[in-house]
Amino acid sequence: MNNSELQWNGARWWKFDFHTHTPASDDYGKGPNQAALKKMSPREWLLEFMRAGVDCIAITDHNTGAWIDRVKIALRELESEEIEDFRPLHIFPGMEISVSGGVHLLAIMGCDKTTSDLDALRGAVGYRGKPGQSDGVTTKSFVEVVKAIVSAGGIAIPAHVDEEKNGLFHLSGTTLQQVLSCDDIFAMELLNPNFQKPQTYIEKKLNWTEILGSDAHHPIGKTGQQYPGSHFTWVKMGSPGIEGLRLALLDGGLSVLRSDQVDRDPNAHVDSIIEKIEVSNTRHLGRACPFTFTFNPWLNAIIGGRGTGKSTAVEFLRIALRREYELPDDLQPEFEKYGQVYLDREDSGLLTHDAVIRVIYQKNGSRFRIQWNPAGSLEPIQEEINGKWSPTKGDIRQRFSARIYSQKQIFQLANTPLALLRVVDDAPEVNHQAWGGKWKTEESRFLSLRAKVREIEAGLDEESHLLGELDDVKRKLALFEQTGHTEILQSFQKRIRQQRDIEEWEKSWTHMGEQLRKVAPEIVPDILDEMAFDANSSSDNELQEYATRVLARLDEIRKGVEALASQVDAVVVEWKENRDKSRWKQGVDDAAQAYQTLRETLDQEGAGHPAAYGELVQYRQIIEEKLKKLDERKKQIVELNNQSMEQLHRLVEIRRELTGIRREFLRNTLGENPYIQIRVLPYGASETVEDEFRQLLQRPDGGFDRDIGTPDSGEGLLGKLYGDSNDAEIIEQHLANIKNKIRTIDSETVADKRFRTHIRKLPPEVIDRLDLWFPEDSLDVQYSPTGDGKHFRSIREGSPGQKTAALLAFLLSYGEEPLILDQPEDDLDNHLIYDLIVTQLRQVKRHRQVIVVTHNANIVVNGDAELVVALEAHWGETKKECEGSLQERRVRETICAIMEGGRKAFEDRYRRITLEEHRV
Repeated sequence: MNNSELQWNGARWWKFDFHTHTPASDDYGKGPNQAALKKMSPREWLLEFMRAGVDCIAITDHNTGAWIDRVKIALRELESEEIEDFRPLHIFPGMEISVSGGVHLLAIMGCDKTTSDLDALRGAVGYRGKPGQSDGVTTKSFVEVVKAIVSAGGIAIPAHVDEEKNGLFHLSGTTLQQVLSCDDIFAMELLNPNFQKPQTYIEKKLNWTEILGSDAHHPIGKTGQQYPGSHFTWVKMGSPGIEGLRLALLDGGLSVLRSDQVDRDPNAHVDSIIEKIEVSNTRHLGRACPFTFTFNPWLNAIIGGRGTGKSTAVEFLRIALRREYELPDDLQPEFEKYGQVYLDREDSGLLTHDAVIRVIYQKNGSRFRIQWNPAGSLEPIQEEINGKWSPTKGDIRQRFSARIYSQKQIFQLANTPLALLRVVDDAPEVNHQAWGGKWKTEESRFLSLRAKVREIEAGLDEESHLLGELDDVKRKLALFEQTGHTEILQSFQKRIRQQRDIEEWEKSWTHMGEQLRKVAPEIVPDILDEMAFDANSSSDNELQEYATRVLARLDEIRKGVEALASQVDAVVVEWKENRDKSRWKQGVDDAAQAYQTLRETLDQEGAGHPAAYGELVQYRQIIEEKLKKLDERKKQIVELNNQSMEQLHRLVEIRRELTGIRREFLRNTLGENPYIQIRVLPYGASETVEDEFRQLLQRPDGGFDRDIGTPDSGEGLLGKLYGDSNDAEIIEQHLANIKNKIRTIDSETVADKRFRTHIRKLPPEVIDRLDLWFPEDSLDVQYSPTGDGKHFRSIREGSPGQKTAALLAFLLSYGEEPLILDQPEDDLDNHLIYDLIVTQLRQVKRHRQVIVVTHNANIVVNGDAELVVALEAHWGETKKECEGSLQERRVRETICAIMEGGRKAFEDRYRRITLEEHRV
């Protein structure tokens, strides 16, 4: 997106060329083609700068403003036409004045000035040369010319001060001393940023803002020449104007960047931005019409007196972005009113039934609308496609990141390490959600392995019964075998099995002849219908001949199939003949005869039916097969148990990994932070251990205190968890011992036998989940009372201000998602506000959007807010008193009027009160 397409509220960076020449300067186009270049029209001259992407140009011809009006007319004409290269341009009339002594001075005037105003200025400074030429000089001194420019409402900027011929810094003596003592000069055009400034300048501790202009005398593309876009300065303003420009130049480095000092467009910003919030039909916002905050991509300050609705806007953002869960429990009751519909005047709710909150969120170049109303009837997420809003899916918290913190919330975080840990986990670098997904996957596999083991173990109960049955069967078989008839019985059983196998085999192929005879007639199709063809057509006759040949060939195949069927029949007959006269058949008959004889013998002896032997043999085989499968299951259980133990070790590693990620994030984020240090204590959240342990053992409401114990008591199971060590490996070993004692609990290891009974009645899944339990990490937060990175102490010892400062230092030190702060300066002294908040906000806003509600002028002014929104209350409804950038007079006046220390903040920043000076 280029600058012409940006529609931000508040200040942004404008590409400003402070030094340009038109054909009104006699030396324009100097060179072989000067005559042709001097004929360039104002229209084409403007397009040169438009093509170069310039936003603002100061027209500074030599001692003349002849082209000012012509350029303005040409610009208006271009604005009314549809030209591909057109982009908005802001014209600052000016002049490069050749001052007495030959030094060149740029006079930059307001955008409303005309050629006649520049003519009047030229007369006021006593220029006696020819307009357009640089050879003549003024009769007035350099300082007097500066005073004349300022009196006319302009800004005086010494041109190319380091140039040997016409540069200010090549003057010396009293003349230079006088110029350097002039308070009306606060900026200079410096060509070489490494130029060694005069000793007098250094001794006076001057710090004029350094700018750069193209000094273009030629159009784009002239090799070796300065041309539009070749040199420029980025200037941060709201809407370009002389007052905003003056303040930016007074501001220096915060608001002015030379093109040779930056390698990227300073307007570039992060991909995630809250563009606006629109509130309708709430108790104090948007009653008559929707109330809209349109934000800037960088630092936004919402100011106003008490009760003007500043915090309400923040909490409505929290509701719309579904960030309520981030609030500590202690702050939830106070927050509830923001999401409640009020029924009467005594009600605390801040909504009506028709209330609607909408947030426009820019992400990766796309615009989304996030919606919320009390009834929940609105589409939660919509995406702008071709100018229309269309529903889209997703989780708002996951898709549209934002950090929202009130001062009370920050203070609570300082007192609640686990709440602060949640903040750490939400950081993209930690990405606890991704870690949690990996944990869940591995956890499910572990539980599945354990469940599979129990499923297999359940079948092992049959083993004892089967072994008993096997023993009985073997005893019965021994009776038969003792009679000496075992060989006959075994032979008969063998032949019977063989005979059954032969019969099944024969069934699989002896019917093939019959199947072939059924298939054969289907091979030959019906003849073609002759009525469908013309007997006098040669082509039809030809096709019918082809068809006749096909029928003949298919008929031959049919006959072959029928012959094959006969061959199969012959094979069947041959097989049966060979089978019946084989020695095998004789063996079958002999075994049957011997078996029949044995039956008769056994009947005569009363030994029982010989068929029982076969049944017993078969039953023994069945039992032995079952026992074999049980043995295989035992081996499978061993393997599954090994896998589950490996999986448990894997889960331990994953849990350690989380601690490591947290440590690495805090180490990289805080580094040498002078205000705060945060150390991760593995498994150190002792305050939640007993509750979690009791929940797992299904005794959440107490009981068995002597057996369960507490981490700080030294008694019971939990009393041995930490001991005197914070070492992770030692805690893990203690934890493993606790889990093992639960798994192998007996009467000798418990104080209350009922505890043993309770544990043994627990479902096995409970013990599995106990194996997966690890106490949460804790955070050891320490702060430096002096903010110098020394003498760190536990944050528990700090004052409310020190706690807030330490946590702010952390919260401001990482992340790229929008950051919303509600009165972060509460409890902080002015030293901390400036050294901590102001300093860090200047850095933070470069890579993330910040919205801050504040009563402190230093945060707004010295924090360099790009947008200020001032709120006021009228008859119970919030209104905007004003909004805009710091360069806008009304914004500055409002800050001074409603914010304590506002005027001093401007004095500190701009070195002078700028509210009443330089009125034009």
